[in-house]
Amino acid sequence: MIKRVKKSLILAIIASVLLVSTVVAVAYVVMTWEVDTTVGANPYVCFVLQSDGVTKANTFTYTGLHIFPAITTIDENATYGVKNFNDTSRACHMRLASTTGVDEDLTSFNVTLYNSTATIFTHSWTAFTTPDTDWYDFTAAASTIYAIEIKIVCKSGATPGHTPTFTLEMKVENP
Repeated sequence: MIKRVKKSLILAIIASVLLVSTVVAVAYVVMTWEVDTTVGANPYVCFVLQSDGVTKANTFTYTGLHIFPAITTIDENATYGVKNFNDTSRACHMRLASTTGVDEDLTSFNVTLYNSTATIFTHSWTAFTTPDTDWYDFTAAASTIYAIEIKIVCKSGATPGHTPTFTLEMKVENP
């Protein structure tokens, strides 16, 4: 009798485990979606060679800017500017992405985007140990070109031969 109860109890436990296992099973479906893209040479708002106003670039490196201890250097003649080639205005954003060798030599770094009728962006960065990498907004007007002004304030104790480097990023909405 006890063997029969044990056997029945074991069978009941096995049946329960099997029932619970089948109840816990998960059902799912896999759905797909597709993204079609078109490769374009440049977004509507991009860098443009200042000398001709039409040569587009997605990146550029501005070299040869000399800075000096205890002097503020302003360069209003960056090789490239920013241009909106579209017939509607575009929301854009700029940030200081990173710096190298800056903290010991500089007090501030300022970037301004402007033309003869408007200044659309200006921002000054002063903390370089942990640089502010937030995005700052501006709007590029339709079919308009802007010059880039760079202003760097050098510390009086800056070391000649050092090469502070700034990496900036520009983000364009609805490119």
